[in-house]
Formats: sequence, C-alpha cells, structure tokens
Amino acid sequence: MTHRHPLSRMRAKVAAAGIGVILIAGVSACSASADNGSDATTAASALTTVADGKFTCAMSGEYRPFNFYDDTNKLVGFDVDICNAIADELDLTAEPVTGAFNSLIAGLKADRYDAVVGSMSSTEERLVEVDFTESYYATGAELFVGTDSDVKGVADLKDATVGVALGTTFEEYARTLGGVSEVTTYQADIDALRDLEAGRVDAVITQGFMGRYLAKNADLKVDAVGDVLFPDVAAIPVNKNNPELLAAINEALATMHEDGSYAAISIDWFGEDIS
Repeated sequence: MTHRHPLSRMRAKVAAAGIGVILIAGVSACSASADNGSDATTAASALTTVADGKFTCAMSGEYRPFNFYDDTNKLVGFDVDICNAIADELDLTAEPVTGAFNSLIAGLKADRYDAVVGSMSSTEERLVEVDFTESYYATGAELFVGTDSDVKGVADLKDATVGVALGTTFEEYARTLGGVSEVTTYQADIDALRDLEAGRVDAVITQGFMGRYLAKNADLKVDAVGDVLFPDVAAIPVNKNNPELLAAINEALATMHEDGSYAAISIDWFGEDIS
C-alpha cells in the first residue's frame, strides 16, 4: 500500500512534538520536592474545570471505534479511554459526554465542557476560537467507493456526490474538489458508508483507518482507493481562557506516552500504536 510512508512521516512528527511537550511542560509531579510540598493533588486543585473535581470531556458518540455507544448503551471507545486516562493523570474524575460534532466547539466555549476529546483536527478556523493541545493521534483521510466502482482516486470523480460527516475537515476538503457536484453530510460516517453501498452517493471521504473498520464490521461492499488525501491529526481543544488546563493535558499526554499507558489503550482498540 502507498499509504504507509506519509503516515510514518506524520507519526515521526507527532513523536517529535511529544518530546517537545516533555521538555516544555510545566513542573511534573516527579520533580516536586518535599521543601515546597507540591504534589499531584495540589496541581489538580489549581485547575479550573466546569465541575469541581471532574474532567468533562465531549465527543460525538458517533465515531466508532473512537467514541460510540455499545450494545448496552454505554459510551465507549478509544477517545473515552483517553479521556479517562487524562483525568487519572490530573487527579480528576472523568465525565465523558456527547453532543453533535459540529456543536462541540460552541459547547466548549459556553463552558459546558472542559475539553473535546473527540478526534477533532486543529484547523485555522477552530484556532481562532479555542486552543489545541499537541496531537494525540495521526492517521490520514481517504476516498471510499463501492467495490465495483471505476473510480480509483479523486482525479476520477466527475459530477460526483460525495458523503462526509457534518462539520469535519473531510467536508471542507470535499467542497474543494473540482469533480464533486454535491456534498451530502451525515451525523455519522457509518450512515455515509451505508449510503455509498446503496448507491445514494458516489464516494465517501473519511479517516482511512476508521472507514475500513466500519466497513469490515458492517460487512459493507466498499473500498478505500488512491493515496492518502491529507493528514488527519487529532488534538484536544480547550478554552483560550484556561491555559493551565491546556498545559496540564499536554503534560498528561506526555506522561502517558512515557509510561506506556497510551500505547496500551491504542493496542487494545487497534492492535497498534496510532500516535
């Protein structure tokens, strides 16, 4: 597959960023001395959160396997486990909640959440409104078509209807393509992929790893084609007026990479480290 090289470069960049976090992050628990009496509990109590003692993290709940409701209606997924692990590092209680993806930034700014741990990319438009942590995983966007389609890449799209999840960078990208005549939006990628198999859209653009996971588990006759379209790098947005929480989350992520807890979560969900 031609996808491996660009993703490898992305992962190298993310790894370098992680090292930078370790170097510039605030004073960690292990550097605290008996003289000043600082510890993890003191650091946590200094953080401002929307609910005392809790880390309220938002996600759509419609992005399997990153965040979704299982058969028992429990919110689960990679993002949920990352939220829980960050809360543990901050000595807070995790409080994962859901909302429509395209409403999460507004909810964050309205102080309904402390952060969005929901596979959100940092874009110039979003950076005007909120701050983002370092990346916590990196994959790539890909084009999906029906198994019998003659389309082998975006260059083959002609007067095409393309399905995407609403409010995502995939939607923004689809609207820039010359061969696309209509962009159909969905709350969940699985709905777009089902419409693709049914012939109601000509193609779908989404995160490659997740798209293949959904197609396999739903037994859909769709395939990823062509090269990686652009990097899909997820980070965690936090309100601009809470730089202390932003720094604390960055430090928590760095610690999780160092102690192996991040890799354990990733391997549990994907069989590999996707950082």
